[in-house]
Amino acid sequence: MCRLLITKTHAQLTLSLQKLGEGVKGVYVSVDVDCLDPAFAPGVSHIEPGGLSFRDVLNILQNLQGDVVAADVVEFNRQRDTVDGMTAMVAAKLVRELTAKISK
Repeated sequence: MCRLLITKTHAQLTLSLQKLGEGVKGVYVSVDVDCLDPAFAPGVSHIEPGGLSFRDVLNILQNLQGDVVAADVVEFNRQRDTVDGMTAMVAAKLVRELTAKISK
């Protein structure tokens, strides 16, 4: 099984994704929400100014070549989220995208 951990380093992600999934039976994806720039996800334990955009993460997920067999979304902190629940909506969208990848 191949495991992809989406964290804070965009360059590492770009290199990892070029061959992700080749020759493996399954991919486990863990999305650490604090990899996102606070403009997209302020409700996290450790903000990352200059982090990935929401579109960056969606592109990564949508372009995965391997079969996603399991996934999680971590580091959402409801106590730090905005009044309108922006980070909760971002996390929910990520869960939806991952579920769609698993169900294929």
